[in-house]
Amino acid sequence: MTQLSTLSAAQYLALADAGRNGWWRYSLGLLLIAVGWLIGGGYAYTVTMDAALFGSVNEFVAINASVLTLLVGVVAVTVVLHGRSWRTLVTPRSRLDWRRMFEGAAVWTALAAVCAVAEHLLYPGRYAWSLNLQAWLPFVVAALLLTPLQCAAEELVFRGYLLQALGRLLRHPAGLAVVSAAAFTLPHLFNPEIAAYGAVIMAANYFVMGLFLASVALRDGRLELAIGAHAGNNLLLALVINYEDSVYRTESVFAAGELDPVYSLVTLVLSALAFHLWVFSKRRDRHE
Repeated sequence: MTQLSTLSAAQYLALADAGRNGWWRYSLGLLLIAVGWLIGGGYAYTVTMDAALFGSVNEFVAINASVLTLLVGVVAVTVVLHGRSWRTLVTPRSRLDWRRMFEGAAVWTALAAVCAVAEHLLYPGRYAWSLNLQAWLPFVVAALLLTPLQCAAEELVFRGYLLQALGRLLRHPAGLAVVSAAAFTLPHLFNPEIAAYGAVIMAANYFVMGLFLASVALRDGRLELAIGAHAGNNLLLALVINYEDSVYRTESVFAAGELDPVYSLVTLVLSALAFHLWVFSKRRDRHE
């Protein structure tokens, strides 16, 4: 990382100094967030599925409802246990930078779309047109409402609370990013893609994605870019390009019979590098 990036990381990690930071608070906080997600998330999923109020998107809503318990948990722990504003998980500023979120979403979605087009050209027939407009539109509404919240929940936990907690022990940004990425990978090991496409290669995909998002948060000194990139990625998968055995069982414009995990990993690495070059080269130019 450059000197400017290291300074941004230090400033972001220092946001935790505004609250109470005993080691037992972070240990208890992580435990409460995890237990709240396992119990509260399971309850939210079951109740939503049993109520069946959302028609064709009911399972999608139920999955997202379970993840949103993470958002409730991390905000409650930060405010009550640590005595600081939940915004300190995101930014040192007094308000969120929505433009930065949209920038992250736009850049990452564009890169992912380029990779998808390249895959179609390299492997003709891998993608098939599958748009059923009547079935797709309810998913558009549900995804636009819920997916950004779901991604924000994961970002606040893994790149916000956990990263700042680890910052009390580690100060090197690279080490923080690696540990955070490993933690991000663990819950994703229960996704159906693991059984369908292989644990090692899919775990590598999740790890690289977690490493990318952590590096973006640390390099930018705030979380909005990472939230946007994460949301753009998941919206693209949910609404535009889906595949068999995806954790998102949604209607999409295109469908792939299967995911190519090796192609996914290679293009994920290339896209992450391109994202850093595009977004942060502009910021460096502004500071020179």
